[in-house]
Amino acid sequence: MRKLLLLPGLALALSCRGCDQDVKRIRPAIVVSPVSFDFGKVKAGASAEVTVTVSSATRASLAVSSVSIEGGGSAFAVADPPSSVPGLTDHKMRVAFSPTELRAYEAAVVIASNDEENPETRVSLAGEGAKPTIAVTPECLPAKKCTGTATVEPPAIDFAPEPFERRLLPDVTTLPTVAITNLGEVGLLVTKLAIEGADAAAFKFTGNSALPPGGLPIGAGEGVSLSIRFTPTSESQVDYASEVVIQSDDSAKPEVRVKLTGKLRPNLPPKICANVVKVIPGDGSAPIDYSSKQEWDLLLTLPAGGYDFTQSRDVQPKSVVAFSAISDAADQTKCTSDPEDGRIGLSWQWKLISTPAGSSPIALGGAATSQATLTPFATGEYVVELTVKDTQGHAATTTLKFVVALKEDLVAQLSWNGFSDVDLDVHLVRPTSTTPGDPFSGAFSFFEEGSANKTSGDVNGWALITRQNNPGFDFEWGDVGTFDDPRLNIDDTGSGQLLENVSLNYPENDPRCQSSACSYKVMVHYFRDARASSPAPCTVDGGTSCKDGDRCDCAFGTRCVANDAPKTSAPSGAGKCFVPPEPVVRIFFRGNPTPAAVIPLDTLNPPDKLVLPAPCQMLYLADVLWPAKGDGGVTDAGPQVLVQGADGGYVTDPKLARFGFRQQNSLQCSPNLTKGAVDWYGAAP
Repeated sequence: MRKLLLLPGLALALSCRGCDQDVKRIRPAIVVSPVSFDFGKVKAGASAEVTVTVSSATRASLAVSSVSIEGGGSAFAVADPPSSVPGLTDHKMRVAFSPTELRAYEAAVVIASNDEENPETRVSLAGEGAKPTIAVTPECLPAKKCTGTATVEPPAIDFAPEPFERRLLPDVTTLPTVAITNLGEVGLLVTKLAIEGADAAAFKFTGNSALPPGGLPIGAGEGVSLSIRFTPTSESQVDYASEVVIQSDDSAKPEVRVKLTGKLRPNLPPKICANVVKVIPGDGSAPIDYSSKQEWDLLLTLPAGGYDFTQSRDVQPKSVVAFSAISDAADQTKCTSDPEDGRIGLSWQWKLISTPAGSSPIALGGAATSQATLTPFATGEYVVELTVKDTQGHAATTTLKFVVALKEDLVAQLSWNGFSDVDLDVHLVRPTSTTPGDPFSGAFSFFEEGSANKTSGDVNGWALITRQNNPGFDFEWGDVGTFDDPRLNIDDTGSGQLLENVSLNYPENDPRCQSSACSYKVMVHYFRDARASSPAPCTVDGGTSCKDGDRCDCAFGTRCVANDAPKTSAPSGAGKCFVPPEPVVRIFFRGNPTPAAVIPLDTLNPPDKLVLPAPCQMLYLADVLWPAKGDGGVTDAGPQVLVQGADGGYVTDPKLARFGFRQQNSLQCSPNLTKGAVDWYGAAP
């Protein structure tokens, strides 16, 4: 049996036999987005665009017969309008707004299509023509440490006078500026930014001031600020003038000019200041710091006569005194500083120009730096000079004055300038260690006093060493405790400043000072002579005509010192001629840096040549008469100094004795007594 095969299409056709013959047609439909657009403010002469999308909302192709602008004059335009849009696709066209006037605009894009229900579709447009407004404001604000002047109308900057050469440029934040601001509601385009004029090379914008390609755009309400530096180009030209030229697309002010002026000034010397910033006491106590900002603030204005620290700095002998010329290490513009170069290239020179009488030369540490140190020994006034020079050779100088003193009641200072390798010792003997009528009683008093019989009545270098080597020995002179005990502050053996210093607080605490004035003896002992020399020979006869330390047959100015000074007999025999050391003792009271007495007097003419003739000899120089404790240590006359052997100010009859002995051909004094197991010194022939 033959089978009939039917094609699908034929089957469908057969199945529709008798169906309704009316088939519905797909109609085109238009959709436009956006349906309205406001361009806002657009710069006149510029253009803004919006993309309008025309869509076919069905499968039917959309035919566009026309796209036109209604209203708005020529300010609006359509680019890439469609002629047709295939079904279910989009077409994008551009609508531009290009205002030519400063006013509001309204228009509509009209699209005609084959959308039967919407044959005409409209897109509402709005916009406003606007323009930028440039504002140029020169500024030089004192609050920013700007030192010139600026005016807004007419716009101008007058720079502070500048030197021809400087190494440290002023901080850019302190320079005058030109602010360019757009006060309008649309963007501003700066098309030219330059400095013009005969002296344009003297004025420069700082940083990158080059305009980018096409100009510098500045948004509405925004701005830029340009710093300008003035640098004279010649040492012979005084006055400089130029202009900043700014051109933009502000039609009302297409060009603005700012006048620039400046003057050459001479190179100025450094601004100098100085301070005693620290004192490190020689007794080991805590350093005293004077380097705080509060201390420096008092010193930034240079006094006409230099700095006077005599009342504000506490300096004891042997203290390390630190000086500084830098008030702020981090800021080079702060004192000390050169107006042109800061501290670049500055040279420093500290110099000790004045010292108290009796002091030896002292070297300043760091004398060629901004900070120096000095270790003074002698009591009295010191003056240090500081000179600072810049690279052009301009100098500024000041001085710093301070005093060195012990804040104690009684101070005896011994010096022997010019006799290095000679060891003299100062001795201070307490009243209770002396015997009336015996001038040298108490000298080298052994540790035989006090409740434990271990207190010395004579403070000196040898006694100090003995105490250190023998535990329990002390200098308990007054009340219990160390506050009124004597101190040997400086003990020089001939290799240092050739100066010794002994001090005592509350001398009236000695038992002999309770109800009446008492006397402290001041003596000097010739301990050792290590001078390298080849002196002439001489002879000591041991009698009254030529004793040890007399001139004998030596040349003028020298003394004959016997080669041997035994324990039990007077020195005699062969000797050598030595120039004798000349001791000077200064007595100070109550912390005063001015001596109450100088022995020998330094005001005599001719000067008093007081000498210590031979090693081992002791010179009894003076008695310090101290008021009784019942008077509170104070009388109308106050403490007094009685110089021994003085006549008319000269020490005409020096009181001499020998303590210790010298071995053959030795110029060092050796102990000649034994106290228990301790070698000690006693009076010798």
